[in-house]
Amino acid sequence: MIVQLPRLTNSLRDPFDVDQAYLHRKTILHNLNKPRKSANSLDESELAKKIVHRWEEVASVEVRQAYKQFIGAVVELIDGEMPSEGFGEVALTAYHLFGKPAKEETFVDNIIEKKTELQNLIGHAVSDANLRKVASLAQRLSHLQPIDHNAAFFSNSHVNGSSDDREFGADLVFQAPARFLVDGSLEDGELIDDESTAPSSSFHEGWYNHIDSTNYHSVVDGRKFNLSWLRDACDRIVRESISQLSRDDLAIAICRVLDSEKPGEEIAGDLLDLIGDSAFETVQDLILVLLCLYSTEHRKELVDAIHQGLLVVKSDKTASNPQSRMPSYGTQVTVQRESERQIDKLRRKEEKKNRRGTESGAESDVSATSFSSLLEASERKKPFDDLIGAGQGSLAATALPQGTVRKHHKGYEEVIIPPTPTAQMKPGEKLIEIKELDDFAQTAFHGYKSLNRIQSRIYQTVYYTNENILVCAPTGAGKTNIAMISILHEIGQHFKDGYLHKDEFKIVYVAPMKALAAEVTSTFSHRLSPLNMNVRELTGDMQLSKNELEETQMIVTTPEKWDVITRKSSDMSLSMLVKLLIIDEVHLLNDDRGPVIEALVARTLRQVESTQRMIRIVGLSATLPNYLEVAQFLRVNPEMGLFFFDSSYRPVPLAQQYIGISEQNFKARNDLLNEICYKKVVDSLRQGHQAMVFVHSRKDTVKTAEILVELARKYEDLELFQNDTHPQFQLIKREVMKSRNKDLVKLFELGLGVHNAGMLRSDRGLTERLFSDGLLKVLVCTATLAWGVNLPAHTVVIKGTQLYDPKAGGWRDLGMLDVMQIFGRAGRPQFDKSGEGIIITSHDKLAYYLRLLTSQLPIESQFINSLKDNLNAEVALGTVTNVKEACAWLGYTYLSIRMRLNPLAYGIGWDELDKIDSLCG
Repeated sequence: MIVQLPRLTNSLRDPFDVDQAYLHRKTILHNLNKPRKSANSLDESELAKKIVHRWEEVASVEVRQAYKQFIGAVVELIDGEMPSEGFGEVALTAYHLFGKPAKEETFVDNIIEKKTELQNLIGHAVSDANLRKVASLAQRLSHLQPIDHNAAFFSNSHVNGSSDDREFGADLVFQAPARFLVDGSLEDGELIDDESTAPSSSFHEGWYNHIDSTNYHSVVDGRKFNLSWLRDACDRIVRESISQLSRDDLAIAICRVLDSEKPGEEIAGDLLDLIGDSAFETVQDLILVLLCLYSTEHRKELVDAIHQGLLVVKSDKTASNPQSRMPSYGTQVTVQRESERQIDKLRRKEEKKNRRGTESGAESDVSATSFSSLLEASERKKPFDDLIGAGQGSLAATALPQGTVRKHHKGYEEVIIPPTPTAQMKPGEKLIEIKELDDFAQTAFHGYKSLNRIQSRIYQTVYYTNENILVCAPTGAGKTNIAMISILHEIGQHFKDGYLHKDEFKIVYVAPMKALAAEVTSTFSHRLSPLNMNVRELTGDMQLSKNELEETQMIVTTPEKWDVITRKSSDMSLSMLVKLLIIDEVHLLNDDRGPVIEALVARTLRQVESTQRMIRIVGLSATLPNYLEVAQFLRVNPEMGLFFFDSSYRPVPLAQQYIGISEQNFKARNDLLNEICYKKVVDSLRQGHQAMVFVHSRKDTVKTAEILVELARKYEDLELFQNDTHPQFQLIKREVMKSRNKDLVKLFELGLGVHNAGMLRSDRGLTERLFSDGLLKVLVCTATLAWGVNLPAHTVVIKGTQLYDPKAGGWRDLGMLDVMQIFGRAGRPQFDKSGEGIIITSHDKLAYYLRLLTSQLPIESQFINSLKDNLNAEVALGTVTNVKEACAWLGYTYLSIRMRLNPLAYGIGWDELDKIDSLCG
């Protein structure tokens, strides 16, 4: 029979504090009288904690994704007809009903049986398709979680909340370990003697039965088994048990056991002998994990760490050997007899044999070194640990997105990054309807039904506060409307008694290029005309008189032009009226034109502090890796005005291809460049899409188009380019024939077009219209098309990244801003579900553009290159009159922020950081 030995838990209990228990009981009774909040009143994180095991600590990316999909399915199930306070209860109930594992043949029956219960909770009928989707996602989420968590969740007390009604205590099911049970009869009189005289393997046999899969996963899941973990485990054992060994001695003994060639059962027994069972009640989980180490996977982790540490220790000893292994030159020459030479040879052979035996013994015997040196050696980084990314979620700068594929071809390498799926709507997230805006603001959004996700997310802060704003979002995510919302907020502040006081304020929109400034002026002028707002362009091409500036409420300019205007003391009256400064494409800080933006912002911030008049700064940027530093530069409150949206918020997901040509021969490299470009264009045409090829000179547009025609004839693919089947072909052909541009007429019949700044405005407009209507399958153009005209295509190819810069008198690489603007043309929101951006460059530039466009290269300051010019401008303006003011002015720049974080990039040593702090304040 089974006899249970007496338990000693009563003697191990802590003293009972009556006062504390009374206060705890009073708090519980007080909470019971309150109206109980259902699970639906919890926010998203608390709901996730209830469903997902250790949500904030160890929940993997796969589990988090499965949870988000499950929540999204529940949102579809209720069809938006349930108030937000009931959502949590529906989600918990659905997971409870369908999350239990079931066989395939009973899966459908279970859904039908539980459908009624869920419908009663929701209050209306639900579709079978949505219900099956919720059930399957609930089962998948349940499958990804530990078994013990699911068992606890699916218990009745967890769901119906009966455990919350208990005053104190908890119903814990005690499972007696096998070591407390003795198999025998009372008459035999062998209650304890059998246990003491049993062999070691039978003594530990009960332990192996006690380690079931449930306990194993609950303890082992999410832990990394290395020597640091072993040190902490041994430290806990030594502190909480009566161990005769010190922490390091116990750890090195465990290492010696794990590194042996014994079978798993013997290793587990030896481990238990080392640890002892006196601390079982306090370190039960710890012992359980150690006993689980006889599993191949986790034992291998520790053994690998041990071997790595031994290898490093051995290499250190070899490196510290004073005997040089290299031949010595210029040493003393001695003359030996033949017998003496033979004796020396035998002596060296014996020394070598002894040394080899010592080294091999040290490598196999863990006891030859201390645990502290072994731990230090195992944690030492390998030479390439910092150079290779670790995948999604890694902080390594070169880690590529998950799903990236690298292909090696003859003469070039190709890196394919899949499109990031669009982020699903979160529970409680809704779009702002235009009718919710003020009456005057609705006129600026005529034709819109609602704001998009990004605009709805930031609407409250932009429209109802005066906070400085920094919005980092992908190209095409609707940043123009964000600027419009901030403009409407400023207009609303000057609406008094039903009249707009236009002489009280000025709004400045800083666009990165003149072509973009013209487009912004046209857009805002049309949308703000019902409010009687004057919007004018002020660039190098468009000058405004003093009267025109006074009559203008919104000025669209470039950084260089606004810098010139604010430098003049005669124009201070204009800058004093500025209430809102919108800076588009703030990531230009990393470009050659970045110093101008830094000077503008520094001048504006100093003006605000000196005059005590508010000027709101709104920064619009693409996704940045160091957006916190840019926000600090713009004086943006990270808690209120900083908004960061990754590529999952792009309206049309973008697939990216990076191709690096390694061919060295010039002619072969050019031929390969054209061949790759042609293949990518043809692949897009075969799928029924249009393609745009961006080159970097006007002459190269026609040349590239002719090369594509030649290759199409060579591979007999001309029919893919032809457009004669278009219903309007004959009508449009007559219009094209009237053009004086011979290249335009010749290429039109082949289905290709060219577009560059050297063409007449009428020819450019005709080409844009032909491509927009689908009469041109392929358009070869320069980057001016990406800036000045909103003309998207499914596939965008950047052919080469070298362009001639007349200012520098040589060739330079295509900038980040141009590449992002060109990639922004990939994907048509009305027609495509995804876009494709392809960049073809040299192999040595491949890594640079990968890091640049996957938002892994931090934005650095270029201000130091034009520091003297900007400082002279401030001196001439009168804002800097001495060295102290010059240092204070420098503290307003982005340069001062980056110098503290990356001083080596600016020629400053780490030991000189304190000088930066004392210099810039």
